[in-house]
Amino acid sequence: MKNNQNYTRLFWTLLLIFSIILIIGPIGLEHVFARPGGGHGFSGGGGYSGGGSSGGGGGGDGDLIILILSMLPPEISVPLVIAIIVFRIIQQRRKKKNNGAVISAPTVVNRVNANNQTQNTLQQLLQRDANFSKVVFLDFAASVFYKYYVWYGKPEFRFVAPFFAPTEAENSKRAQGQNQSNSEIVVGAMNIKNISFSGGYDTITLEIDANYTNTHQGKATRFSVYERWHFMRKSGLQSLAPETMRSVACPNCGAVSSFTDNGDCSSCGTHLQAGEQQWFVSNMAIIDRKYFSTQGMAHYAEERGTNFPTIYQNGLSTQLAEFGRRNGVNLQAWQPTFANDIVAQYFMKIYAAWSANKLSSVRNLLSDRTFESFMFWISAYKSAGLTNKLENIKIAEIQIVRVDLDKLYDSVTVRIFASALDFVTDAQGNVKGGNARKPREYSEYWTFIRRFGVKKEAFDTNTCPSCGAPADNMGQAGECGYCGNKVSNGDFSWVLAIITQDEVYGG
Repeated sequence: MKNNQNYTRLFWTLLLIFSIILIIGPIGLEHVFARPGGGHGFSGGGGYSGGGSSGGGGGGDGDLIILILSMLPPEISVPLVIAIIVFRIIQQRRKKKNNGAVISAPTVVNRVNANNQTQNTLQQLLQRDANFSKVVFLDFAASVFYKYYVWYGKPEFRFVAPFFAPTEAENSKRAQGQNQSNSEIVVGAMNIKNISFSGGYDTITLEIDANYTNTHQGKATRFSVYERWHFMRKSGLQSLAPETMRSVACPNCGAVSSFTDNGDCSSCGTHLQAGEQQWFVSNMAIIDRKYFSTQGMAHYAEERGTNFPTIYQNGLSTQLAEFGRRNGVNLQAWQPTFANDIVAQYFMKIYAAWSANKLSSVRNLLSDRTFESFMFWISAYKSAGLTNKLENIKIAEIQIVRVDLDKLYDSVTVRIFASALDFVTDAQGNVKGGNARKPREYSEYWTFIRRFGVKKEAFDTNTCPSCGAPADNMGQAGECGYCGNKVSNGDFSWVLAIITQDEVYGG
């Protein structure tokens, strides 16, 4: 009799454990980024185009379920587990049937509405400041962000202090002597979330995805951060020339990193008052901060957003017509040329370089921030002994979805539908994630920028767009080793500036 009771208890225990595994199994998977720009694992991390932290890994939920169920007698816990399993099966079937489109629709609509509102206020800013360029402003913001983290807690912080509220310089001084530093700073996505005009100031709210290594008392830790920065400037000011605007420089003479403790330019003596001559950071907040780990780099998440309807810019036809007029091109001839000779060529070559871990061969095609982000993720794969392979790449369709124009730059966003064998291998060539035999279908939004006035539509991607020399001597900063010109800012040809995954694109 006692043996029968033991067998019964063992049966219930094994059934309970098996049932718990069925419930919490999906929770324990880690999803990561792959492919340039985030790729198939984007949804798992909540990161940004061009990289982010690995997500998933929610062991805490599973532990809580086990604890609760283990406290209940079998006659209660087992029926409860069975009920939960039935519920999860029904839930998964409904999710599969809907393919996520119905569930995600309100989120997409909200993103589109918010983006449209931001674009409307951006047009107001352009009316107030004809010299403003979103492309140049984001370069400036990235430079401020980078130098803030590099110099925080060091005497050199005075070189960037005039671009922050005065309290930040005091915070940096108090942090001196704590034996810590930041390095390997990678700025990924930078999204303008709001623009406002009040109290005599213009304000741009910027959300920044980035990652960096913090070294404290000899211990290095990698962090992934999501931050919100508010840039302010006195109303009525006009943007500086791009050469000065892009850098943390004196707005009067253009001297870079040349400020005294009092905020005076060491070269010309100009006193830089926050917001009086240039944008400054009035306040900032860390929305999310995570430890970054290469653990789970081979796990794959299901594609999301590929079946979402394409989001087109309001007034796209008007913008296209204006692009054609100011560039002197026939749109009927230009659109297929841009799709085939720019988008498709860049797409294929960038993916090939990513798969071969040789991004130097496409340095002339990438903006600085995109290149730095790609390099970070390739290094992350290498540190884990892995390589993300992309083979048999095929483009199904290219759709022009957005055109933005300002005094300095043209910007064109396309949605690319493609498929590829997308998998991860170890150093011995063994497939550790993905599928090396079954093509993976996906779509992404790619944004290209080019300086207004540049007439060259297409060029040999193997050469420097400035001098025509082989693109085999491009420096990390995007400067041609033959002519010395910087080609990564769109001054000579189109460059890829942003990759946005379809499940988060808002227009």
